[in-house]
Amino acid sequence: MQEIELKFQIPPRGRDALASTVDEDGAVRAVRLQARYFDTAARDLAGAAFALRLRREHEGWVQTLKGRGDGMMRRLEHNAPVDLPPRAGADAVPALSLGRHAGTPAGIALAALLASRGLGEADLALQFSTDIQRLSREIEAEGARVELALDIGTIEAGSATLPVHEIEFELLDGSAHGLLAQSYLWVEAFGLWLDVRSKAERGDRLARGETVAPLPEFVTLPQEAPFGARVAALLRPVLALAAEVADEQATPAHQVALTRGMSDLAGLLREAGVEPWLSDTATLLAGLAFEPGAWRLADTQRLWLALIGFTLPDEAEAPSAAS
Repeated sequence: MQEIELKFQIPPRGRDALASTVDEDGAVRAVRLQARYFDTAARDLAGAAFALRLRREHEGWVQTLKGRGDGMMRRLEHNAPVDLPPRAGADAVPALSLGRHAGTPAGIALAALLASRGLGEADLALQFSTDIQRLSREIEAEGARVELALDIGTIEAGSATLPVHEIEFELLDGSAHGLLAQSYLWVEAFGLWLDVRSKAERGDRLARGETVAPLPEFVTLPQEAPFGARVAALLRPVLALAAEVADEQATPAHQVALTRGMSDLAGLLREAGVEPWLSDTATLLAGLAFEPGAWRLADTQRLWLALIGFTLPDEAEAPSAAS
């Protein structure tokens, strides 16, 4: 199936208040999530936008495979519960098995990737891990039922660690446009900023000892392509670059690429004759690629959510469990 979700970083000033709001009426669910991520030595999975993990949830284990999505809200995902032997100890960790994903869209795509490179399950090894305390609850408004998941913890690779303070909004039922509207209310209240980088991406860089992300590729679709598809093609790399700038991890090359991407996006919005504030904001941001704070502002997040809305089909809804 495809999950539909948005993830935001939480600035230090908003963390306590946000946690209190998530748990304001005692309806929150708390769980510790300990995950182990696997890849080849050459990072074949990460390079093809796959993430493969084993995660302890409550007293059980789940193996999850995530595949390439649209870079914004949608991503292939398959979860498989894992049973340990009856006499396994409390600290036992199950063995990885790609067979758990056989026949699923994500599993078929990963099998094709590995086969094309002459690789198999034996080539996969632990690369990094995460230890997360998650508080989650459901909210319903704007025609959408959404799960909020507040994640606080660490990503660990050897002796290197990276803190995690983020919140995810996952669509459980209803309209994806409702998810966008709900998430912006939290952006305004707590200063959240959109981050399309997954824990797997950040963990892979930590394991490699790299602080700089590769430059994303820009693809410009022809004028006859649907407007939403043209927006999405420009927005994917722009959001990746904007996250690096907002997190103060960008190089001058990232900032120059972001300037170009925002200028192209502003031009497309003017050409389409959409609301002037969209193209005006994009034009303004094109000149602020060297200012990290500009990419964390609420108006910037409002722009992202509006543009993501253009990329959704009118009938965009939560996926069914059987998909």
